Amino acid sequence: MKATKITIVGLTSLAGLLMGNSVFAINLILNPGFETGDTTGWSVLGASGSSAYVNVLSPNNGPSAPGIYDAYMYNVIPAANLALQQSTALGSAIPGLVNYSFDLKVDSSLNGGVVFIHLWDINSTGGVIDQGPGLKGPYFNTGWTTISGSWTAPANVNHFEIEIDCTTGAGAGSTEAIEVDNISLTQVPEPATLSLAALGLLGVWTFRRSRKA
Repeated sequence: MKATKITIVGLTSLAGLLMGNSVFAINLILNPGFETGDTTGWSVLGASGSSAYVNVLSPNNGPSAPGIYDAYMYNVIPAANLALQQSTALGSAIPGLVNYSFDLKVDSSLNGGVVFIHLWDINSTGGVIDQGPGLKGPYFNTGWTTISGSWTAPANVNHFEIEIDCTTGAGAGSTEAIEVDNISLTQVPEPATLSLAALGLLGVWTFRRSRKA
């Protein structure tokens, strides 16, 4: 009888922990700190030789997470946009609260150069539902700054897209050079998921009590 009780409790613990594993917020961004030493996982848009490019630098790192790399974006083409863009995996998003954060350092911002961040909610066919929290920026800071916030993803959301825009002005000599690192998109677990995790922890506690009895 005692063995049966322990077996049932053990199985309950295992099921609860496995099903509730998503309680721990996971960053949906691939290669968020560029620690591969390159832009793996990211699309570079608007690059043009030595006038607009993205390099991964070392030893350079933003303040919010350990590492040795960051992404350096440089653009001197007048009235042009250089962008780093990434879509999260299909099916990675659910309706509800979304948290974002990133480290940003503006090295040069001359004659109209600006930095913007786009955050989009995307449906299963790749259509933009809305712009999430809207266009963020412009940013003109000169030292490392960690920028964070949140928004509520709507119904029918399937995945997210983030874009860092390094944009120049129309005037001659417009320059924008920035460093970006430790980019994060996470979602708060649903109450049902929290309940499953609690079930798993309760099962572990009961199992340990049963073994001591």
